[in-house]
Amino acid sequence: MRRFFALARTAAVESLAEPLTAVLFLSGFAVVHLAPAFHYHQFGEAGRLARECGFSALLVFGLVFATAAAMRTIGRELESGTAAAALALAVPRPLFLVAKLAGVAGSLALFTGAIACATALSSSSGAIAALARDGHGSTAQVWGPALACGVGLTLGAFALAAAANRFLRARFCWTACLLISAAQPLAFILAMAMGRDLPPSFEGWTASLLRLLPAFSALAAGCIVFVSFAGALATRLAPAPVTALVAAAIVLSFVHPLRAILPDINRFWLVDRLANGGMLGWMDVLPALAAGALLSLLWLTVGSILLVRREIS
Repeated sequence: MRRFFALARTAAVESLAEPLTAVLFLSGFAVVHLAPAFHYHQFGEAGRLARECGFSALLVFGLVFATAAAMRTIGRELESGTAAAALALAVPRPLFLVAKLAGVAGSLALFTGAIACATALSSSSGAIAALARDGHGSTAQVWGPALACGVGLTLGAFALAAAANRFLRARFCWTACLLISAAQPLAFILAMAMGRDLPPSFEGWTASLLRLLPAFSALAAGCIVFVSFAGALATRLAPAPVTALVAAAIVLSFVHPLRAILPDINRFWLVDRLANGGMLGWMDVLPALAAGALLSLLWLTVGSILLVRREIS
């Protein structure tokens, strides 16, 4: 288990230390916080756009950085010879693959938790602004303090990472990803403290976050299947064909899902069931979580077989 956690920790650090990851983290959270502020044509209830942006950010930004990290952490180490050095230390090949992909999945879990907090903050901000429009004739689309907390702390975390790199020699991308992720629950807590005197018709900060978590977990489970798929292919193929196959698999999951081997995104995209005050319990998302776990196990098994049969020198 020590070897497993050492490999997983290394993979998680490598996936967060890539420049692409830092850019995607910043872009994803900025979209979630800023998009509702520029939305002047209301559709559905207040906060719906923020929820859609949050789930889209996980599906787009999270999936891009996680699948790319899976390809790099497996393929690059096999090509560079680093994997051969690790496997020479009596590390079983299936353990090597599973540990590396577990580290990438951990970084995706970090992104998922942070994006859930950002989405809860942004959707609550829209709901509060809607109450202000109804009661006081306000024209604001979001609640100002919540927007300031979300945007300010996100950009502040990015700037703090730059300062840590300049003065403390900290790795910029890795530090930026961690600080931006930590800024989201901090912004949520700060906005909650500032909004203690809101009207009782507001559903509440904690409730707004808790109702999102099951649906986010279901979508993350679907994303992890593609991470496992990318890692399994990377044991034998170069990055270019792996990227093409992963992209084709994602497209097929929308238009013509191969449910026996790949997730049907429509089964994991449950944000529509949160519309108009809808609720999702953990039992409601259990089929999606179970399907994601089984499909991930399938591709981990396939990847392990491919890696065991590969000659590594």
